[in-house]
Amino acid sequence: MNTRKLTIFIEGIRNSFNPKVIVKELTTLTGKDYLLLTILLASQVVAYILSGTFDTMSNLSLIVGLITIVNLILVNRGRLTNYTFGLISTIFWFVVAMRTHLVGDMFSQSYYLVMQFIGIYAWQKDLSETQKDEVTSKKITLPKALLSVIAFAIIYGIVLLTSHHLGGQQIFLDASLLPLAIISQLLMTYGYRSQWIGWILIDMINVVIWFNTLQTTGSSVLGMFILQIAMLINAFYGAYLWFTKDSVSDNNDILSTELG
Repeated sequence: MNTRKLTIFIEGIRNSFNPKVIVKELTTLTGKDYLLLTILLASQVVAYILSGTFDTMSNLSLIVGLITIVNLILVNRGRLTNYTFGLISTIFWFVVAMRTHLVGDMFSQSYYLVMQFIGIYAWQKDLSETQKDEVTSKKITLPKALLSVIAFAIIYGIVLLTSHHLGGQQIFLDASLLPLAIISQLLMTYGYRSQWIGWILIDMINVVIWFNTLQTTGSSVLGMFILQIAMLINAFYGAYLWFTKDSVSDNNDILSTELG
């Protein structure tokens, strides 16, 4: 990483974890954002109370739910500080996935953890160049879209075999999470609006996975199940925002331009 890139990354880290910036980005949302935020946060609290267990798993599910929802609302608006909450959420979510033996989800969260830092750099670079408060929405080219589909198929096969070998649960659904996560997170990192197609698919799959987990594990994961529904609702809202705001064409190669 050259000096310029290092400077951008350091600036991004400072802004992401600056309390003043966090407060500013949380207090400049729209009325619709606050309404959705309130409903989704309330759903987590209600699910926690209804679970009636209040054990370690329920407490972790509540923490993951609350932090993830704040993260998602900030992603909707293209705000840099989403990575602050995303980093915390990813760590707690990994613990939940580990305790429920969802191997694919564990791989996904590990990947998300690394991508939080790459995302901080990429979004800070975009914000510095445009001098805006929100990251730019980009259109993806057809070749890159096809490449994403091929990459999904290859990674899915690898994760499926690995999950089967490790004795994972619900492996055919669970194995799809990592390839979808890799593609969607990359698209999100570099501001592509088509990321939301991936997030919607991930959330739909997660609704099924956590419903099945709820049936076998019990009410301690009720909060996680409700969180998947909340995330799915938010994904449709986020897609609406990103596809309706001004966008730019994709004229850059993701890997060579940003990581090279």
